[in-house]
Amino acid sequence: MSSSDRAGPGRIVSAPDRGWHRHPARAPALLAGVVAALLAGCTAGPLYGTNGVGGTDIGSAAARLPYAGRIAITEADTRTDQLVRNELLFRLNRGKPVADPLYELRLQVTGKARGSIIQSEGVSRSVIYIETAKYQLVRLSDNAVITSGERSATVPYDQTIQLYASQRALKNARSEASRQLAGQLELAIASALSRSGG
Repeated sequence: MSSSDRAGPGRIVSAPDRGWHRHPARAPALLAGVVAALLAGCTAGPLYGTNGVGGTDIGSAAARLPYAGRIAITEADTRTDQLVRNELLFRLNRGKPVADPLYELRLQVTGKARGSIIQSEGVSRSVIYIETAKYQLVRLSDNAVITSGERSATVPYDQTIQLYASQRALKNARSEASRQLAGQLELAIASALSRSGG
């Protein structure tokens, strides 16, 4: 051990030589690089600022365009229709009542469950819920059809011999499928109106 390594009373042992004093210009450059990296991580934010019912985004393409809040949706005939309609009204109109609509979305939704694995006792253990929407977007000023088509969403769930648990699983699958379907319809509507210019 050298004399410089021994720390007697009143002596300070110097830190190991890292070579910074030889290249003083490197320290500011390194610090600037670290700060730039940290700031780059802070610039990313959510694409859409607000969340809708059930955690769904409502600030998507439709809500950023001038026609937000101007699209009426036909009344629902079934509970399945109602789930998709409610989600779409919230997405397209940001939860506000439609005032003086420019367009009407004519919507028909159907849903069905299909078992993919059948046990010997005849109980479906693995089930898929399929929800389909046929839609037509009409401009009210001249009754022109802006776009029409069909979209579908599929959600798997487990069915058991317990009736309540199976009903709950089906209800959750239907709610999830309705959210997915509403998102697909929202994008289709926004895309069609962007292309047509309204």
